[in-house]
Amino acid sequence: MPLAILFFTQSAEAQTCDQCTPYSACGQECTRCIVFSMDGCQETEDSTCHGACMQCTPNYVETSRQLRGTYGNGSMFSCSHHKVELVTRHDNNQCNTSSAYWDVTTCEDTVDGGKSGWFPDCCNGYGPGGVLDSTYTCNNFHSC
Repeated sequence: MPLAILFFTQSAEAQTCDQCTPYSACGQECTRCIVFSMDGCQETEDSTCHGACMQCTPNYVETSRQLRGTYGNGSMFSCSHHKVELVTRHDNNQCNTSSAYWDVTTCEDTVDGGKSGWFPDCCNGYGPGGVLDSTYTCNNFHSC
């Protein structure tokens, strides 16, 4: 039973304020150290996340998508063709207190085609059925 109490106690603790990120909710509760010693924090106070933080629910809308890479991934009987894109989205609600966080950029890897057969090649310029298809070309870049 003491072990269960220990786990409950640890999970019930509030996050420390240094764990707040620009994507934390403004006003999210946290604890801030106010007395430091050689052994670490000796005394804390209740506080909230502040600085760059989210004050509402964001509404991200895609503003750009740039193709950065294409590659094939296969096995003996099938292959998949991937595209890697740099995607930028803008928060139309401008929820973050800092405008530096209104735009978010991610690198997205999606499967956009595939073939089956005996050791198929998803990068030879030909789609399923041997039809010329530029989708099945590759520059072998796997990241943005």
